[in-house]
Amino acid sequence: MPLLRHLREKFLWFPSIDYDVCLADLKCLNFCPHDVFEWDPKTGRPLVAHPDRCLPGCEICLEGCDTGALSLPTKREVQATLQRLRGAE
Repeated sequence: MPLLRHLREKFLWFPSIDYDVCLADLKCLNFCPHDVFEWDPKTGRPLVAHPDRCLPGCEICLEGCDTGALSLPTKREVQATLQRLRGAE
């Protein structure tokens, strides 16, 4: 899996949390099949504890978040990353 790990380091894909609209209702923790999120008992909020577990292209967590507190890289950001990676070959 070293190649996959290497690619994941170059192609960053994981959710961001907007804590201004997050309800801290644990839906992201319970909805994510890849265990990307953990609960931070100090802040009483979820956090993206394992971004490397997030599967590029997966948007399941967005479906589970009723408030829209989660976001993923935009199509433009993905295209820019792909162009950068292709140029590095």
